[in-house]
Order: sequence, then structure tokens, then C-alpha cells
Amino acid sequence: MNYAKFDKKISTLVTFDTIGYDRETEKLQIKFYDGTLETYADVPEEIVFAFLLSFDKEAFYKRNIKSQMMLYGTETLNV
Repeated sequence: MNYAKFDKKISTLVTFDTIGYDRETEKLQIKFYDGTLETYADVPEEIVFAFLLSFDKEAFYKRNIKSQMMLYGTETLNV
């Protein structure tokens, strides 16, 4: 799993700051500020690439991932 962490100083993200993606398994992970980790299955690499390049990542997440992709699991991390 490769992770991208977004800098709080330059991003406008208020719900999450890190995403991870595994090309072999096509699993996407999103780490939220509240300690929740969501894992989505069968996410095409093109979607992740578009997510990374999107100007409004939170809107992209809601529109293209949360509402369209299969949630594989959630867990609570220690924050």
C-alpha cells in the first residue's frame, strides 16, 4: 500500500488527510482526522489518479468513492 499524506498548511481538507492505494489488490484506504480508516475494494487506478489530481478532494470522495465504490471495511485507529 502506497500512501499520500496531504499537508494541512496547503490543503483545505477538513475530514481526511491521507489516502493509500494498492495497485495489485485495487484497495483504497482513506484515513480521517477522527481516527476512522475506510477501505474500499475494486477501485480502479484511474479513479485514484483522478482523486489525487482533483481540486476538491472531499467533493470527489463523496461523489465518486463513497457513493460509488464498495466499502470493504472500517476500523478506528488511535489518534
